[in-house]
Amino acid sequence: MALTVAQIIDLATQAAKCPGFTNQAQLFLNSALSELCQNYDFDTIRKTFNFNFSTSATGLGYAPGSGPNLMPLDFLRLRRGGHFYTISGVPYKLIGVEQEEFDAYVQQAGLNNFPLRAYVDVQTSPAGLYVWPPASGAYPVTIRYQPLMPDPALTDVPWFPVADYLVTRVAGELMKITNDDRAIGFIGNEDPDKDNPGSATDILRRYMRMKDNPEITVKTVQLDRRIFRAPWSSLPNTKQIGW
Repeated sequence: MALTVAQIIDLATQAAKCPGFTNQAQLFLNSALSELCQNYDFDTIRKTFNFNFSTSATGLGYAPGSGPNLMPLDFLRLRRGGHFYTISGVPYKLIGVEQEEFDAYVQQAGLNNFPLRAYVDVQTSPAGLYVWPPASGAYPVTIRYQPLMPDPALTDVPWFPVADYLVTRVAGELMKITNDDRAIGFIGNEDPDKDNPGSATDILRRYMRMKDNPEITVKTVQLDRRIFRAPWSSLPNTKQIGW
């Protein structure tokens, strides 16, 4: 049975021998969950967003059709390879670039085509997706992204599935502010050779090692798609869609 936030806090304060520190424990729990969300891409919270390209938006002085295409309010970052649009059922992948590189692309009115590259401006709220060349049509787009997760209520079950990590981590953080010498043993060490078995860091390291099913999922090394192109000439032509 999954533990709620209140149960995790209760267990952590008992382990740290400071049962009255419930507010501090909740703050440490929220901080730990935010850190996990910011540092790792978890499939359990991955989201999908669908929209159509704007053909008229001219944000940041870019040519019409570049964007911004507004992202969800909880947008944190794009998933690797998880952004594409479709035309007549054919998916076209967008290549992610930095804004500095995007700024060097030619921006002229009428320079509209099938977008190839994209970047997300996260300095605005909501964030905005920009594409180049500017979109020549309101093509349907699919975005897979990692969201910013809200702080859970006391009765909620945290989105991170390993309650043992959360209990141990919060207990260790509480021990730091109560000057308990056991703190480092609970929190752990980043160096796996020096870490204590059963510490929060050790629990997280073991979970992260298996979270993406390495025995099943094939890992691939990818070339930079901005430089290396697929051999389109070797692909068969069809009656409906020509390469």
